[in-house]
Amino acid sequence: MVVKIIQWILRNSMIKLKQLLYEGIDDKWYPAHTRETIRMVVGHNDVALYPKQMEKMFGKQPISSFHVTSPGNIKSLGKLIGKKKSISTFTRANHDSPLAKGRGIQTGSGGVIFYLQGTMLVRDYMDLETVPDKTGRRWTQAYRLTDGDRMIFKTAAKKAGIPDVDEWQKIEWEIHDEHPIENYDNYKEAEMARKKAAGKEAAKVIKKFFDFQNKWLNKNKEKIKKILRTPDNKPSGWWNEILIYNPQVIDVFVLKRVWDDYYFQHDSGFEDRKKLSHEKELLKYVDENKITIGTPAKFRKWYKEREGIIDQI
Repeated sequence: MVVKIIQWILRNSMIKLKQLLYEGIDDKWYPAHTRETIRMVVGHNDVALYPKQMEKMFGKQPISSFHVTSPGNIKSLGKLIGKKKSISTFTRANHDSPLAKGRGIQTGSGGVIFYLQGTMLVRDYMDLETVPDKTGRRWTQAYRLTDGDRMIFKTAAKKAGIPDVDEWQKIEWEIHDEHPIENYDNYKEAEMARKKAAGKEAAKVIKKFFDFQNKWLNKNKEKIKKILRTPDNKPSGWWNEILIYNPQVIDVFVLKRVWDDYYFQHDSGFEDRKKLSHEKELLKYVDENKITIGTPAKFRKWYKEREGIIDQI
């Protein structure tokens, strides 16, 4: 338990450090998807994983796995059904983890468990802590692919000419100075010109990064395969993570406490009359006869019947 607490502190410290590193990037100059990507790119810390790239490296591999979500996120998950955007799933969970009880990790109380068929993007016996961006790519910290050495990818990115955070901020300031407000009728026009120029420069840097990254992954393919395709029989003290794309729903389990909730059964009423109840939203993606309702104990039985594993370590 002490080890897990330390890991949690370190994980959250890294998130806060990233926020400090990137806060100088001028958010208003980029659309959301570009802003997220350029932050990852200039950080030199993260690698993007996406279907086309993984298919080229490892081929297509169908797999069935589980995804836990909360009632309020059913609609968001539904938008990913049958799409190339990846989704984080699992097939193993430690007996004292939230997933083994049908609860979520990033979705609070969870309680809605999807059993999905999809194409495997990545499988790791531990949680890779991947983060999605607006385009549907999944990012993971590069050190996980280099046996914990944080400098290997950083050094390679630097050698490939990918600007780091400081260099990118200098580029932003150069763009700012190239478009002084006195050259325009008003401040808004100047900002639009800067935004257009920054967007073009970001697009070039992002393309350069992905060209570099894909070559780097291919160069280290055999080593990386051992990490991104770990054996499915290796137990975990937390849960495994399997990224899949093009997911299709096989069936669903809903914990009884969630199913019986008023807002699961009824439309939202005065706040948003067009919003469907969680039950109606769920039925858009799965037939009623494919939904099982029950206690956490019944969930574990349902989970094991579908070859889900609960580890005791």
